[in-house]
Amino acid sequence: MTESRKFVFNKVNVTKNNDVEPLKYYLDLQESILDKLTRVIQSEYEALRDRMVARLSELSSAKSDLMLKLQSNDQKIKLHPDVDKLKTEFAANVLILKDKLKKCKFRNEVNGRLIVMNMQASNKLKAVLMEARDATTRNMTYNAKGSASAKGPSRLSISA
Repeated sequence: MTESRKFVFNKVNVTKNNDVEPLKYYLDLQESILDKLTRVIQSEYEALRDRMVARLSELSSAKSDLMLKLQSNDQKIKLHPDVDKLKTEFAANVLILKDKLKKCKFRNEVNGRLIVMNMQASNKLKAVLMEARDATTRNMTYNAKGSASAKGPSRLSISA
């Protein structure tokens, strides 16, 4: 009854998935991601301009995903064994990528300002509508059946 059970580890063949791609591959991938990001930011601008609010959530999600991919790929480039070649052999590619990133940041800031302006305009419209509603309901009267009707500005000043 004293059966001893041993736990045995079975050796599993593990395929290495850590193969590092050439540095040019990651730079090309970075450029591809930046091109997609540029298109998404442009679509976001058009949605803001045309006040297509329903598209903004989808575009915002796509933009976040691309930013995460951009950041992840950037880390792979920083940790690449040939990272020193960024300053020599791939210096032109790096300049192009930095320029594209700068343009994306600028366009994103423009979109941010558009969002703020749209929110301010929306708040102003809300205030005007609330003021109009308050002016109407201030002079609201009800008939015997409980139906409401606005009678216009009241000329009576009753303070009792």
